[in-house]
Amino acid sequence: MLKKYLIASFAALVPLMAQNSAELNLNSNDIEIAGSYQTGQSFAYDGRSSSNYLHVRYLYSGESGTGNKHLGEVGYLATGTVGSFTRLRFGIGIMASFADNYAAVPIGLTVRYQVPVEWPVTVSGSLYVAPDPLVFEDGDGYNAYRIGVESQIIPNASIYGGYRNINLKYEDGRENFNDGWYAGIRFYF
Repeated sequence: MLKKYLIASFAALVPLMAQNSAELNLNSNDIEIAGSYQTGQSFAYDGRSSSNYLHVRYLYSGESGTGNKHLGEVGYLATGTVGSFTRLRFGIGIMASFADNYAAVPIGLTVRYQVPVEWPVTVSGSLYVAPDPLVFEDGDGYNAYRIGVESQIIPNASIYGGYRNINLKYEDGRENFNDGWYAGIRFYF
C-alpha cells in the first residue's frame, strides 16, 4: 500500500519538477515527498525580488498520534525580501491539508536566511495555523512548524535537515500527527 502512495505522489510531482524543485526527506519512521513550482518572479525598482510558488507535499507518518498515516498538502506561497536585506526572505502562504476524515486550510508565515559564509548555507522556519473555522470533516484545529538548515552542495542539489511538528486536532481529542527530526535531499530543475 505504501508503494502505491509513493508512486502516485512521485507521478503527481513530475510536472512540477520541470521548473523548480523536488525533494525527499525521511527518518526512521517517516517519509516525505514534496515539489515546488515557481509560478512567477518580479523585481522592484530598488532591487528587491519576489517569487510565487505552488507546493505539493505527501507525508507518510509511521508513528502518528492521530491514527492516520497519510497527509497530503497543496499550497501557494508568496515570498520576498524586505528593504535592503537580500539575504532574508519572508513568505506568506495558504494550503489545503488532507488526511483520513480530516481537511484544513491553514495559513502561514515562512522565513529563510542565507548565512553570509563561503559555502551556501540557509536557515529556515515556517509556521502554519488553521483555527476551527478553517478545519472541516472530523477536524478541530491544525498547527505545524518546521525549522531547518540547508546547504547547496552543487548548483542543482542540496542536503538539509530539520525538525517538524504537525498537529492535526480531531473532535475526539486525537492530535500530534508527526513530531521529529528528519534529513533529506532537494533537486533543482
